[in-house]
Order: sequence, then structure tokens, then C-alpha cells
Amino acid sequence: MTDSVNTPTTVTPSLRGGWWKAPMISSLVTGLCLPPAMFLRGIAEMATDPCSGPGSCPSTLSGLALADHLLAAAPVLLVLQWPAAYLLPKARVPIALAPAMALLVMVLVVLGIKPGT
Repeated sequence: MTDSVNTPTTVTPSLRGGWWKAPMISSLVTGLCLPPAMFLRGIAEMATDPCSGPGSCPSTLSGLALADHLLAAAPVLLVLQWPAAYLLPKARVPIALAPAMALLVMVLVVLGIKPGT
């Protein structure tokens, strides 16, 4: 007769256990950084006033257009990160970093634009 030995099993936390933590932190950081980023984008428009005509400063206008697209993408990414963080547990942190990174790149693009001459 053989005796079976019960081995203790370790309880592993579910991958969905704290799924809301990364999006929550990202929402707070992005929510606090969005108004200053919008203000900086408005200041960039005033700094490039002499470049308002077509063909006058094409690199400036393309930089402002890129900043506009990134500024519009940040709230969209902010909303989409919640279901993605729940459904894709292994990609939770990169997904949560996306809205803040969009704002960071937008700020770097705006700071890289030279003032109009």
C-alpha cells in the first residue's frame, strides 16, 4: 500500500488582481499634466505667429501639427488604456505609459520648435 503525501500548493495571485492600479496612476499623472501641456501648446502658437502663412516656416507648421495630433491622442489613449489593461495583463505597464509618453513627446516637439522670425 502506498501512502500519498499531500504537498502544499502555493497560491499565486491572479493576473487580474490589481489590474486597475497602473491605469489609475497613469490617469492621475496624465490628468495633471494635460492642462499644462495644452497651455504650452497655446504658447507655442503665439511664439510662431510670423510663420502663419503657407510656405513661410514649413518645419514649424509640421511641428505644430504633430503636437496637435499628440495632444489629441493623449486623452484617447487615456480612455483606451482601461479595457486594455484588464484584457492584456502582461502589457499593463507599457499600455499605462502610453498617454504620458504622448504628452512627453508633445512637450519635446513644442520645445524643439524655433520661434518665428
